[in-house]
Amino acid sequence: MGSFFSILSLFARAPDPLQVEAQILRTDALAAKYQEERAKRLRTDGVAQFQETEGIYRPFQDDPWAPPLQREPIECETTVLIVGGGYGGLVTAVNLCKQGVEDFWIIEKGADFGGTWYWNQYPGVTCDVESTLYLPFLEETGYIPQERFASGPEIRGQVARIVAKWKLAAKTHLQTEITAMRWDECRGQWLTRTTHDDHFSSRFVVLATGTLHKPKLPGLRGIEGFQRDHFHSGRWNYAVTGGDTTGKMTQLASKTVGIIGTGASGVQLVPKLAQDAKKLYVFQRTPSSVAVRHTRPPDPAVIAALPPGWQRAQMNRFAEILQGTVVDEDVECSGTEGLDALTMREIHAEAARLGVDLQTHPNKLGEVYQLVDFRLMENLRTLVAETVQDQATAEKLKPWYAFMCKRPAFNNEYLAAFNRPNVELVDTNGQGVSHLTATGVVANGREYPVDLLVYSTGFEFEVGSNFHRRTGIHLVGAKGQTLDEKWASNPGGGPSTLFGIHIRDFPNLFTIDPAQAGVTANQLHNIYIAAEHIAPVVRTCLQTPGLSIIEPTEEAEEEWGKQIEAGREMRLAFAQKCPPGYYNKEGKPEEIPARWGVYPPGIVAWEKVLREWREEGTMKGMERR
Repeated sequence: MGSFFSILSLFARAPDPLQVEAQILRTDALAAKYQEERAKRLRTDGVAQFQETEGIYRPFQDDPWAPPLQREPIECETTVLIVGGGYGGLVTAVNLCKQGVEDFWIIEKGADFGGTWYWNQYPGVTCDVESTLYLPFLEETGYIPQERFASGPEIRGQVARIVAKWKLAAKTHLQTEITAMRWDECRGQWLTRTTHDDHFSSRFVVLATGTLHKPKLPGLRGIEGFQRDHFHSGRWNYAVTGGDTTGKMTQLASKTVGIIGTGASGVQLVPKLAQDAKKLYVFQRTPSSVAVRHTRPPDPAVIAALPPGWQRAQMNRFAEILQGTVVDEDVECSGTEGLDALTMREIHAEAARLGVDLQTHPNKLGEVYQLVDFRLMENLRTLVAETVQDQATAEKLKPWYAFMCKRPAFNNEYLAAFNRPNVELVDTNGQGVSHLTATGVVANGREYPVDLLVYSTGFEFEVGSNFHRRTGIHLVGAKGQTLDEKWASNPGGGPSTLFGIHIRDFPNLFTIDPAQAGVTANQLHNIYIAAEHIAPVVRTCLQTPGLSIIEPTEEAEEEWGKQIEAGREMRLAFAQKCPPGYYNKEGKPEEIPARWGVYPPGIVAWEKVLREWREEGTMKGMERR
């Protein structure tokens, strides 16, 4: 009888609300669909499927907006050498100025400042983070953004204001690429060589080399013999298309255009090409998730009334809301219907709706998050079906993966572009384009003749990528090892740093990079925190008698590396469910070294670690000499 009543009690027990919701959403079927779509895209060659833009492919890196610079070599000694004139370099330079360190030079390979935003001047280029969060030094320059999501021209305009205010042009060598850097222990300096045969010597180096500047190509047979115009989206050739970043590409009116790639750049490009080209073929391997963004411009009166320090405070609040430090803010987080749906505020709201107490059952957080993610992606697939009139095309544009598996796209015109009669989606069912002929693109066994081909295929920035390949710099430390050799020799491979900024055997060198650092959706926040750390450390070294050189101890690097490695299991479990991409080493996340990751507690905690380290005052974990 006892067992009989036990069985009855099972039927009387209230059903698990999470299981009920999972059944409503059909999460088992969706998860199976996700894995089916992932499997068809896996390739044995992984990252080797891409072609590096070197050798005969080097012209794809050439600057289309400025002729090569011819000048005499320079020999110069300086206190700080900043590598890169994009956001990282500029924010570092400004912070050095604020700390009273004025003896520095910036080396930038572009013909102007801006980094990513100099190279990416394609039609429709826009930032996906709100301008009040992403445009640096708004308070200091007095500029109020005109667009909620700044376009390329508005971003470059703010860059110009920063350069002018802090007189950085006089401290910069443009159109100059660094080829080699070597630490000279006897001199206590970094010796740097460039493409102009310059000789720089500096006590400190800041590597602000950025991530989205060196194009990569698909490794397609036939690129070298292609006889039509072709270029990478990160080197847009307006001499071929006409127009500018707003569109108006009048020279495409009689041309058939093909674009390979439907990631973040492709999503912004397609609507502009659709407006101006006679015919547009969009070659797709994996569809992007495309969410709506709200474009109401910032209110100048509201911004003018904000207290001093408002921009930095908003950056912090944005990060806190995204990572869940703040859950009760009744504010729009990102201005998009993707990120806003996945804030911890929404996760907690969903848990409350389902009657799940996350305070009592914190282990349920992951399940609730997955349910919210499944629903968000279902909503985005519904948006595709409701926007794209041809249902066969709509089905091919639906993303089948978790929201953060690939970089999300936010665009209000992309999906509607496929309703135009001159636009044709060429979906390759996850296989990608086959090859090129002299005049066309072959996909799914068919040739598509084109007059112009655009490669919107990303940049050299896979997780775990080689520093030299990404930057072109042969960086040699105190023990004669290159940075790539040092990291490859680490147990398990991967970076070894302190805080993601300092590197043992590379004295007086600082990096601004996501690896082993705190990150958030707003990359400027990471740059701000790193630069606000680097500048006072440099000042302290300059003002402390007998302190010439600093580098992390082996023990400090090891301890920091263990903290990064602690997040690997969670990163790997997620990445193994995602389709191939640069987030997961093209479908081979198990090959990513355990310590090639970000600081697990998040960017807010990372900033606190750095601040407390500086306030402690002894440079704990550093060798000082």
